[in-house]
Amino acid sequence: MKIESFDSTKIDYNIKKGSKPCLIFVHGWANNKTTWKNEIKFFEKKGYSIISLDLRGHGQSDKPENKEMYTIESFAKDIHCIIKKEEVKQCVLIGHSMGGMISLMYYKLFEYEDKVKALILCDTTSNNVLEHKKLNVLLPFTKHVLDFIIEHQTISQNHFKHLKNVDLSTYTTASDYRVFYEGLHNTPLKSVFACLESMLDLNLKSMLSKINVPVLIIEGTNDKILPEIDSIEMFNQIKDAEIHYVHKGKHFVNIENVSEMNKSVLNFLVKHQLE
Repeated sequence: MKIESFDSTKIDYNIKKGSKPCLIFVHGWANNKTTWKNEIKFFEKKGYSIISLDLRGHGQSDKPENKEMYTIESFAKDIHCIIKKEEVKQCVLIGHSMGGMISLMYYKLFEYEDKVKALILCDTTSNNVLEHKKLNVLLPFTKHVLDFIIEHQTISQNHFKHLKNVDLSTYTTASDYRVFYEGLHNTPLKSVFACLESMLDLNLKSMLSKINVPVLIIEGTNDKILPEIDSIEMFNQIKDAEIHYVHKGKHFVNIENVSEMNKSVLNFLVKHQLE
């Protein structure tokens, strides 16, 4: 189904209502909601309400032309519109990569509503995605190049109408870069680069110490896209945070390590009586 968000962007999402709190699955950069397909099946059977969505610019959601419509705040507000429409009382945000950044932003913007009862942050960061990479010294140049590309790209909505969501849950043994490549089948480059620019501007470190709900951080030990130091920094700043390492897990542990993900998340939910 679709919802018209705060700025008229149409967001595609699925909902399954159960007897337990709502788990909201937020996918990462240049992906779609199918990255969580196997986790969703597992938790539906456990009786949880489930919401998954295609972020704006991704999957079957609208793909705006204006780069200013791709901020991390905009993604968070889209989720808020869905929560309001579906009258969700309690939820747990489960975000992978850029989805984790969006989950943190959602908590920052809407903590006052007291709906978010826990955060699960998977292979993500609270700061600019290049912070711990050598390329960080090139950040001003990188942003200049991105601006140029974005301004000279256009999005043909007609071109994407024939494309269905690529089922990324099937790429269980693929490299991280192959998963990213497959996601590009229905994520236009302008959307991809506009999202990257937003991630380069990210700075949520100051809010970590103010988080007052349980937090589970999941980190693949072989994640080359967002290094372990990002997770460690969040763990050290968030009081009473828990961290689960997926041994030899790469960036897409939600696709490649489904059983371990499900077990870790379920144990966390039960421990904090979110059932």
